[in-house]
Amino acid sequence: MALYRCEVKNISRGKGRSVVAASAYRSGERLVDERQQMTHDYTRREDVAHSEIIAPEGAPAWASDRAALWNHADAAEKRKDARTAKEVLVALPRELTPEQQREAVREFVRDQFTSRGLVADVSIHVPQARDGGEQPHAHILTTTRPLDGDGFAKGKDRTLDQPQGIEALREAWGETVNRSLERAGCLERVDHRRLDVQAKDREAVSRDKSQPLEVREQAAADAFVLTRDPEPKIGPTALRMERQGRGDKAHALRDALGVRKIRHGLERMAQEWRKLRGAARDLAGRVAEKGRDALDHMTPGLRKGLDRLRDAGKALARDDAMAQRLREAGRKLQVQDQARQALERQRHQARARSWRPGPTLGPGLGR
Repeated sequence: MALYRCEVKNISRGKGRSVVAASAYRSGERLVDERQQMTHDYTRREDVAHSEIIAPEGAPAWASDRAALWNHADAAEKRKDARTAKEVLVALPRELTPEQQREAVREFVRDQFTSRGLVADVSIHVPQARDGGEQPHAHILTTTRPLDGDGFAKGKDRTLDQPQGIEALREAWGETVNRSLERAGCLERVDHRRLDVQAKDREAVSRDKSQPLEVREQAAADAFVLTRDPEPKIGPTALRMERQGRGDKAHALRDALGVRKIRHGLERMAQEWRKLRGAARDLAGRVAEKGRDALDHMTPGLRKGLDRLRDAGKALARDDAMAQRLREAGRKLQVQDQARQALERQRHQARARSWRPGPTLGPGLGR
């Protein structure tokens, strides 16, 4: 499965880092830091599969020389806490060949960096992953200032100093990877968005009745798997502790493995759910097929009997509907009769209240 990663970091003097040393380490070369008068030799590294400098068109010759490039970039900064470079770390899909991986990185660098006059130092590492396979990734060191003639410009490029700039860069890397996977004929795709955003998007697709059933079921399974927590980063300290046999004490490694275990469990559950759905559809199809076969081979007498049963059922349905209408009419008449009786009682009570007895005659007056 193609994995997505795009991380932006600063190379800063304020943290005691040297951009020349950073370039030497990532490229696996021996470089001399002219400002510090130090030599950084990493030529013994064995996991550097490829390294190159990608400069804008018309760049001076020194911009394509690794040692000259970063010593120039270092000299252009005067502050003791200056940021001398940006580093972009991206994961490369295993589904691509080494040449396809390099082309994807070059396309990304041209679109995002050299198009703005920046110089990029690219190093691709292919260490061994925990599952025994390769873990290809690229370190992209870029200058903080664009080229201006034979030197660097006075102003810095602030694109990656803002959250929206970093988000746009992450999205651009995802698009570059997906284009490369499509050209390579791979069905895998990556997504730069947060897991909860991806899950909501897949849930919406699963509820869209205009989509085919297979698409909706796959979307529902994807949304189920995406409900997991994001996997925490496993840093170099945790990996070193694991190689030393102290992996059980590396908290980052333990947490990451726990999230991976949950993810794999969710993926297995989603696969089983899809298998059950498919088996249910197959069973329903076989039952329907057998029913159609039985009707096709039915004798004329049995077919006439079924027709009579259907006619009787329709007659019963009509009778039942008529009975229902009669019951409703009876209830209406009953309500009207109750209302009439109540009105008569009210009238009778009114007449009783209005009646008064006449005067009585005294003794002997009636004689």
